[in-house]
Amino acid sequence: MTPSASHTCSLLAGIGIERGTAADWRRLAPLHYRSHHAGAITDVFRMVWRDPRGAGGAAGGAGAGRVGEVLVGVIVYSRSPLSLAARNRATGGRYRLGAACRASVGPLVNRELRIISRVVIAPNWRGLGLARRLVAETLDEVGTPYVEALAAMGRVHPFFERAGMTAYPQAPAPQGERLRAALESVGIDRLARRSPARLEAALGALEPAARRLADREIGRWARSYLAAKNHKTNAPGRRRVLELVARHLDAAPVYYLWRAGAAASAGAPAAAPEPIRAGRVQTSEKEVP
Repeated sequence: MTPSASHTCSLLAGIGIERGTAADWRRLAPLHYRSHHAGAITDVFRMVWRDPRGAGGAAGGAGAGRVGEVLVGVIVYSRSPLSLAARNRATGGRYRLGAACRASVGPLVNRELRIISRVVIAPNWRGLGLARRLVAETLDEVGTPYVEALAAMGRVHPFFERAGMTAYPQAPAPQGERLRAALESVGIDRLARRSPARLEAALGALEPAARRLADREIGRWARSYLAAKNHKTNAPGRRRVLELVARHLDAAPVYYLWRAGAAASAGAPAAAPEPIRAGRVQTSEKEVP
């Protein structure tokens, strides 16, 4: 039976947000579509429903802590990666990582930026706008002037924008475009590369010349992708390569940036950080698909 509007409001009135721990994240981690590893975690906030009657678990959720308490959701903030192509475009290159300034950019990123690495709401509580609230009410609590996020489903579920963050469209990376074109040319479409197993089967069904072309382009893309992540030469194994292609090649994450002090109303633009003065950074950039 669908609850009445008054009952729904009563439930939401019992929800609060407070600082949590990595243990809270681990409790909800199995509900998230990505891996449980959330990078170098700096802050965790949890959303909790407490029954004023003291009846634990009455509303359903991911389990109760104290009597009358249900863990509804968790947001995890982590240290931002040093290099992110979308960030460079959104900030005018303030944090662009060049060989001559890596030592100075690292501390700057750690001091000024945090990234939202995970947001998860327990299944029984989804569809109520709680993810937006969890983001909006914690952005100002992490203590950095800027907070960023990457959302694979940002175009479908724009709750980061509704929470006051600004979306920055990303142009397709040329390396990804090249690999997609190569795979399409030998008959491997998006459906056939949705999982490592499907991709392996599709590659195995190719004629030898087409297989060599596809393998060569896949290896080229994977090395470029990993190098953009950690700035060193990589020779990933076959299984790792296929996992990277299936997970990341066709992903189109949306980049979001929030500025402390900016209006938190939906759709309000956040001013990007001022670029570092000319001469302090190089202009070369490695794209991340």
